[in-house]
Amino acid sequence: MKTKLACVLVLAVSAGTAPASADSVDDCIAAWRQTTRWLLQLGFERDQARFYLEFFAARCQSPGEPLATSWLVGRVNWDRARFARDFATGALTVEQYAASIVDRRRKLAAMRADPDAQAALVRGDADLDLVPDKTDSCPGTPSWHPTDSRGCPTTVPRRPGAAREERRLRRGLATARVLYNPSCDGAPKPPTPTPLAWGRGMQTKLGTQGFNLAVAKVTGMPPGCEIFYEIEFRFIDPNLGDPTLPPSKNVGVVFVESEDLLTEPTHAVFGLPLGQALSPGRTSARQAFFAQYLRVTWRVRAVTGSAQASPWSAPVTQGPAPGGVDG
Repeated sequence: MKTKLACVLVLAVSAGTAPASADSVDDCIAAWRQTTRWLLQLGFERDQARFYLEFFAARCQSPGEPLATSWLVGRVNWDRARFARDFATGALTVEQYAASIVDRRRKLAAMRADPDAQAALVRGDADLDLVPDKTDSCPGTPSWHPTDSRGCPTTVPRRPGAAREERRLRRGLATARVLYNPSCDGAPKPPTPTPLAWGRGMQTKLGTQGFNLAVAKVTGMPPGCEIFYEIEFRFIDPNLGDPTLPPSKNVGVVFVESEDLLTEPTHAVFGLPLGQALSPGRTSARQAFFAQYLRVTWRVRAVTGSAQASPWSAPVTQGPAPGGVDG
């Protein structure tokens, strides 16, 4: 294990400093994803590899920080992901999950200002409670369990009504879609799509009318690897008939490739149908298109099911296309 750790630290040091732009950070993280796959081939456990990916991501985002600080940030982000997974699978109650998140937030804030504690954490934390072995008075504490500064467990009481809240949250998680598709593992970084036009039009597949968004189509992915189109809108020029509207409104939505209303090889059209229940984000966008704003600045990027994202397109400011956009 020490040999593996030394190897990872040498990799992190040799990475140098990453450029500060968002696209460069994305490229840096994508490169470390490939390195993480190599760590798996070396025999690392999947949880271990995930931790090192979080560590590398922290290096990409703040390359000037000390290695031990990146280690701390990576540990906390890894813990948050583990706790979410354990709550989703029923291993943690909602109170245990919430208390664990608060515990990590508190320890992160305290240790950020303590380089000695950061270095001690890198040297060893056998029970994964974010208290270094050197100062841990209660070794063997379950890793999710909140502890005091000495590493000894604190009480996590059960709240009245928490069981009902937990059932509601689990029902929501059971119906959620996660942007992960194993067919996308190893897929190349997708090219950047382009916003083309928006406007009202027919939606033949849906048998209705609505607002349609045309974007340049992304191709070249492996079989079974669907593309997600992430779109950011900034609605401007509010309708003068409604003085209550703010000067602008920001909305984000995601469409999956299979929602394309067309079968054209070069462009895709995604619809916001009228008269149908939609997600909150899509409902907000439809309302803004329908009666609230006269123009929109929008941009789009493509994301694969293995979290490979293209750079964002250049923003385009448009009113509705003359004659509308049919799909």
